[in-house]
Amino acid sequence: MGKITNEIEELVKKRQKLRSEKKYNESDKLRKIIKGKGYLIEDTAKGQKIKFRSRFSRLNRDSRDSKNSLIAIFGSGEMSPTGRKIHEYLIQDIAPSVKIALLETPTGFEANPHYWYERIAQMLQDGLQNYKPVITKVPALRRDGPNSTNDPSVLKPLLESDYIHTGAGSPSYAARHLKDTLAYEYLRNLSKKGTRISFASATAIAFGKYLLPVYEIYKAGEDLHWKVGLDFFSQWGLNLTIIPHWNNTEGGKEIDTSRCYMGEKRIKRLLEILPGPTTIMGIDEQTACIFNLNKKEVLLMGVGGATIIKNSEEKIINPDSLFSFAIL
Repeated sequence: MGKITNEIEELVKKRQKLRSEKKYNESDKLRKIIKGKGYLIEDTAKGQKIKFRSRFSRLNRDSRDSKNSLIAIFGSGEMSPTGRKIHEYLIQDIAPSVKIALLETPTGFEANPHYWYERIAQMLQDGLQNYKPVITKVPALRRDGPNSTNDPSVLKPLLESDYIHTGAGSPSYAARHLKDTLAYEYLRNLSKKGTRISFASATAIAFGKYLLPVYEIYKAGEDLHWKVGLDFFSQWGLNLTIIPHWNNTEGGKEIDTSRCYMGEKRIKRLLEILPGPTTIMGIDEQTACIFNLNKKEVLLMGVGGATIIKNSEEKIINPDSLFSFAIL
């Protein structure tokens, strides 16, 4: 075990101060200096953890099976400074150049389906520059046609990636065009092999047991109802229905937009008409739940908390908490 010198301790303190001041580019430069001196920094809910790098060895991408399998679900804020820290947390033990794939399926119905993923690509390129990210947008826009979620040539970057992100768009559309497809099979298999994955917004909803049709209810005025989700987490014995934007306040005092724009009154009625048993996971804005699939635990990272509703009982998870799958 390497000794942590006074020099390293001072550098770590300075980096923590820079991060608290949101000077991420400068803090990342210090991380690189510390790494060059033989130490790795892991950002945890309780602060920075320093690890000695034996023989200054690089982590090997080919050894992914031995790494922790991590999946993050964003409540919102995947492009914010808080989101940048969460993306970094997911890839911090992967050697540059980190290969990142952005799956565009959820926005496949839009006039410019690439717009949002172009924005997040630029954010990741700038915010994770010390990891020398190689970012590829995967234009698998629907289950049929030239950009199919069943086309191996379109989906190839997923297989070569260290980290996959998919988020913005329509929950219903995402579920419809990913269900029983090659893209979905890839995501299931890769999640077990150490490829880091994050879901946000529409995709976070779509990958649950039941799917909240936000646009249909909030924008088009359809009656309250649920759709069947992709049930992605059932492979780990979890029955989760995911609701991001849990504490949203965009509507101000006039309109209750919490509970993913449903509001407290409508979400109460929605819970009464769930098609079957499930655990509701509500995730606050600017917050992510990071699932460690090896340790069967969840780290809450960001500025907010989470709300777990199971068997009609509600449990509030405070910010920066670590909790077991058993709670779910």
